[in-house]
Amino acid sequence: MHTYLLVIPAIITTATCMAQPPVTDVPDEVIDCTEITTSLHLDACVRQELAASNARLLDELASFERRTESDYTSVPSLGKELIEKVHKTQEAWTVFRDLNCRVAVFQVEEGKPAYITLVNDCIIRMNAERIEELSKLP
Repeated sequence: MHTYLLVIPAIITTATCMAQPPVTDVPDEVIDCTEITTSLHLDACVRQELAASNARLLDELASFERRTESDYTSVPSLGKELIEKVHKTQEAWTVFRDLNCRVAVFQVEEGKPAYITLVNDCIIRMNAERIEELSKLP
């Protein structure tokens, strides 16, 4: 299990970073997003939520692994096979998510702050959907 926990973040981080628009730095400090007053503030809040969303996705993948290992204690090889299949699926899903979000905001000029914010917002939404899917796996 420990090997998978190290591999999943690397896979997701690598795929996410490669597919993200170039300006998606996570703010160094926690930003109060209860009242958004400017476009820059909105952008920072979306980046902050993106980081939290990616962390929740990684947490759910780790939970899936724990559930699977627990459910397949009598036949560990099947549990390992399921975990490997989900890892491959997750890699493909991450590529799909990133490309899909770029298509969803196609009419906004690439590289503009609005484009980056909308892509990140789409990723956050799709991450939430994926977390729900993963939570239903054994």
